[in-house]
Amino acid sequence: MSSGLRAEFDDLFAGRPDELSAGAAALQRTADAIERAAEGLRDLVDDQRSRATDAARDSAVEAEAGLRRAHRRYDGVAGALTTFAVGLDAVQREARATIEEADAAADRSARLAGEMSDLQNDIVRAEATGASTTTLSTELTATSNGIAAADRGVSQARQTLWALRTRLGDAVERAVNAIETANEHGADSWGDNWNQFWGGVGDFFEMLGEWASTVPDAVVASLKEALSALVSTLVVALLLLIAALVLGWVVATVGLLGLLVVLAGVGILLLAMLIGEVLRGPRRIDDDRTSTAPTGDPERDAAADEREARDYQDLMKLLSDQDSASSGGAHTQIAVVAVRDADGNVISWRVQLPSTQQWSPFNTGGALNDLRTDVMLSIFPGVPTQYEEAVWDAMTEAGVFESDAPIMFTGWSLGGMMAGDLAADPRVADRVQSVVTAGSAIDKHYSDIPDGVRVTQFNNGIDPVHTLEFAGLDPIDALHSYDPDWQTYRPLTWPMHDATMYGAQAEHYLPEPRPGDGIFFAEPGAGSYEDVYYATYQRGS
Repeated sequence: MSSGLRAEFDDLFAGRPDELSAGAAALQRTADAIERAAEGLRDLVDDQRSRATDAARDSAVEAEAGLRRAHRRYDGVAGALTTFAVGLDAVQREARATIEEADAAADRSARLAGEMSDLQNDIVRAEATGASTTTLSTELTATSNGIAAADRGVSQARQTLWALRTRLGDAVERAVNAIETANEHGADSWGDNWNQFWGGVGDFFEMLGEWASTVPDAVVASLKEALSALVSTLVVALLLLIAALVLGWVVATVGLLGLLVVLAGVGILLLAMLIGEVLRGPRRIDDDRTSTAPTGDPERDAAADEREARDYQDLMKLLSDQDSASSGGAHTQIAVVAVRDADGNVISWRVQLPSTQQWSPFNTGGALNDLRTDVMLSIFPGVPTQYEEAVWDAMTEAGVFESDAPIMFTGWSLGGMMAGDLAADPRVADRVQSVVTAGSAIDKHYSDIPDGVRVTQFNNGIDPVHTLEFAGLDPIDALHSYDPDWQTYRPLTWPMHDATMYGAQAEHYLPEPRPGDGIFFAEPGAGSYEDVYYATYQRGS
């Protein structure tokens, strides 16, 4: 009989330390070769004394400096991987020995259980014939104690394996941090970082591909996460650079006075947007209700099941459908979903919010999810927008406030920004339990959203949208990275901003809802179902 721990802790045996050590050694040899080349260039520089060789000397100095930076990267990565390989080997050896002991204990427990059953039968027979059972009872007690000891051995082995899993995770984190430090070391400026990053990203991914078969998945995933976070930082820097260049071009073209005129025009436009949000309200032009409640017709019930969301990828599909229903930005469709049990009781509410579909800054009668709302949520996050008012109206009409059931807000892009904004509203502070977003700037809401709310973000590294926090982002909001309730997944993929892409990434990272989020999804079959309220709005004119 096996303890089954080998399968339960199979992740401890992912990766081959010997091959990883060999790869790290190859990297170290490369680092040593680079160091020798740098020393050779230094000798060349030292020997160049005449004016005739100044240009060549300058080139050699620059090349030598580049080689020094490359050496630090290769040497740092090689050292980190060597250390990790040693730690991985030790973890795997201890895990194998622990599992062997647990399997032996499980076998012993099974054997003693059989003996215990035989002893119990012998005692029954002895009692039936009036024979003494003293010896048999003593043996039964000893056997029972042996079973308990064997079971404790299996339990202790499981605890040891959990500790080894934690130790491996710590080793992974140390390796990733060391590799990040090695890759960041020697960057002199933003421009250097940018050029070095794009120059080496191909080699980096090639290296990841080569190691994918020898390094545990956790290491590769952590490296990609770190790389995606780095790209997001570079994207922000690029946006700031573009803004500075545009500002410089305006000054050079029209002068300082012209710049002031442009800024005044932008200010007037923002003021007009602000007034439009405050003085006018949204118009509900249509609404509809659908249900996936069981009908008893197998065909219809199967089709209804297909319309229900089961996970985060399904949410992205439903949000994309709501975007498509906007008729090119003519109106906004908001969906409020009541998840009900078999008896019709509301288990939870799911509020689905569409992304930007109207891009005209002068939109007055079209969709609410437009450029104006983007600007308002980014620059004036405290100002209620018509989009927000429409969401509260839809929630009221759907019956959200006639129930105490928990609420999930979900959306992607602008819809996710609105989800984060609504989750911080005091009106639902005691009911909101989950926020799910993709490509959305919501970090600035961390200090406002109630403690304990599960926030799940999917943010593509090359997607600039989730970096557009602008006003409202406080230093305390950076703490969300250390909050276990806030989970951020950072793919690095193409296209950079797309609901279908985010759906696929959600499926990759979380094929099942997070613990606690299951109540926001109906179960297949007749156990629960969805009542959906669709409300369609336009801007008030």
